[in-house]
Amino acid sequence: MVFVGNHAEWGRVDVTLSDLGCGRDRTAIHRPKDGPAPLICRDPECGWALHLVHVTHGGRDLWYLRHADGAPHCPTAGESMAHHLLKLDLALAVRDAGGEAELEALAPDGSWRADVLATMPDGRLMALEAQMSTITVEDIERRTARYSAAGVEVCWFTDRKTVPWLGVVPAVQVARAEDGGPLLVVAGAARFAREWCVQRPLCERARGALPCGGHGRWVDVDDLELERFVAALVANTVRPYRLRVGEPVLRWIARRYFEWEAEQLAASEVHRRAAERAAAVERRREQDQADHLARIRELEARQAGLRRPVRAWVCQETGDPVAAVRTGRDPEPAFAMGLPVTVHGELYGVICPVASRLPALRQELEGLVFFAATEREAARISGQAPRGQQVVVLEVEASEVPEQRAGGGVTVTPVGRGPGRISVRDMARFMTGVDRM
Repeated sequence: MVFVGNHAEWGRVDVTLSDLGCGRDRTAIHRPKDGPAPLICRDPECGWALHLVHVTHGGRDLWYLRHADGAPHCPTAGESMAHHLLKLDLALAVRDAGGEAELEALAPDGSWRADVLATMPDGRLMALEAQMSTITVEDIERRTARYSAAGVEVCWFTDRKTVPWLGVVPAVQVARAEDGGPLLVVAGAARFAREWCVQRPLCERARGALPCGGHGRWVDVDDLELERFVAALVANTVRPYRLRVGEPVLRWIARRYFEWEAEQLAASEVHRRAAERAAAVERRREQDQADHLARIRELEARQAGLRRPVRAWVCQETGDPVAAVRTGRDPEPAFAMGLPVTVHGELYGVICPVASRLPALRQELEGLVFFAATEREAARISGQAPRGQQVVVLEVEASEVPEQRAGGGVTVTPVGRGPGRISVRDMARFMTGVDRM
């Protein structure tokens, strides 16, 4: 079964056209009284005689050419009735939409043969291929590339249930409507379903005040009549496009869907950059928090390491027994987060007060002796304490000195707390900001 043949006098004839494509009438070759019409198969591997046949199929007149009895195997003979009918549907749809359709068109150099070669009103050439049999992805990619090299666009049509190359090459899947209606494109064409947050520009699905990056997605079109799809091909209002939102497959889309996806991609990039900035701020905040906590631990370690040296120094200075000298155990805001030192219950000094807190407590801490673990700490305290206030530097007990890390940071082992542990009290003071230095 073929639709195109060669007439000995008229040349190429297309029996799907009322004038056979050459200004003649079908009756001239349909059961002629003077013997078989001089028609032969156009396939170079066949060349056998053809006869025009007229039947009614699916409620419509169907004209086609059949090989005469005894014909050798012809490449077109293996095509199914469904294949032939789909070719015919495609050709008729192209013509109805204003294009020209040539069935079983051969390349000038014989490198390809298109089921339907459509010439669009704008001059584009497109091969419409009915691929009803099994074909590998590699083979269909090779055939697609052959068309492309010849400057011919292509769209593949198939009714197969499993189509591994759908989304790899420009293609659609077709199926008959359940009610016996027209052929439908059920896969291979897509539309972009836009979705934005109601409170745009803010995103309702993201943590923090981030702009909405869009939540649209590509959805397969599964109810598009084949005639409408072919008409869109002819009008050049749909194009094959590799999706960028979601799975990167090839789909036929309208331009507005490309623009909608591009809008979302731009918004997604803004969202991504905002999220990166927010994450960087959060990392800095966490690092600042960690640094602050480390400074608190260092302070407590210095204070713990100075308690005994301070008691010994005070006893030597005052002549009082060790039992008379007491030191606090925890930093107190009233003493600029230092440890109070008392002699016989009377305030005598403060161990390692936080220098930045001293200006607000000058009057309350006036006359007390400040104790520091290093000359640098002593300089900071002296810079904030009233002029002339005594600052004593004592050596911290070796077991209490913080270890220096390779990166210049400090790893502290707070006395009485175990390595690396943060007490509930420490965390509460930190979170409430009491210990901020």
